[in-house]
Amino acid sequence: MKTIHAPFLIVLLFGITCASFAQKTLKFTEQLTFSYQKDGQKKEFSVYLDRRSSIWLFTNADSFEGTADGLEFVVAYPNGKYLVGGIDDGDHKICQTFDMPLARKNTPKVSGKALGKTQVFGKNNYGWPTLKAQLFEINAGRMTQEVFLSTVAFDCRPLYAYNFLLGIEHYLPIFNQIDYSSYLPKNQLVVSDGTFKLESLSPTEYFIDLRPYRMLPPKK
Repeated sequence: MKTIHAPFLIVLLFGITCASFAQKTLKFTEQLTFSYQKDGQKKEFSVYLDRRSSIWLFTNADSFEGTADGLEFVVAYPNGKYLVGGIDDGDHKICQTFDMPLARKNTPKVSGKALGKTQVFGKNNYGWPTLKAQLFEINAGRMTQEVFLSTVAFDCRPLYAYNFLLGIEHYLPIFNQIDYSSYLPKNQLVVSDGTFKLESLSPTEYFIDLRPYRMLPPKK
C-alpha cells in the first residue's frame, strides 16, 4: 500500500496527546449508504456509525471509492477529533490526529424554514430502519438550499465537518458545499439535498483494531 503524503498528515490541533485516544478495537453497528451523481453516473458510498457514542468511521473502500492511497480509515469523534489511520514509508501502521472546532459547534435550531413536505428515506424489504424527513429551506450565509432533514438520536456534526479539515487530500463525495454544523442542530441528518439521498440505514458489525497502529505525536 502506498504512503500517506506529508500534507495529509499536517496536524491541526494543539495540546492534544496520543493518550487522548485509547488504542483499542472500535465497533460500528450501523451503515449509512448514500447515492449521488458523478460524471453523469449514479454512485454510492457508505459511512459507519456507533450510535451510542456518535463515533463515525470512513473507510478507503466504502467512503473514498478506494482511491485514497495510503489511507485506511478515518475515525470521527463527537468532540471534534479525527483519527486518520494509514501506512507510512516503511509499511508501518500509523495514526495521526486532527482537530476540527466546527464539529463541536452548538447550533440551537435550524437556520431556515420548513416547507411543509415530508418524505420517507431508506425504504427496504429487509426490516431495516427508515427515516422520516421534512423539507427545509436552509439559509447558509449567502446561499439557500432545500434539504430533507431527519431528527436522529446521534450527533451528525463529525460527518459534516470532515470535509472542512485543512491538510487532507481525500474528501467525502457529499457534504462539501455547506458547513451544515453552522446551520443545523447536531441531531439533524441531511438525508437529501437534491444531488444525493440516503439509500439505506442498515445494521452491520464493522471493527477497527487500533492496537497495531503507532500514534504519532502532534507536530509543532
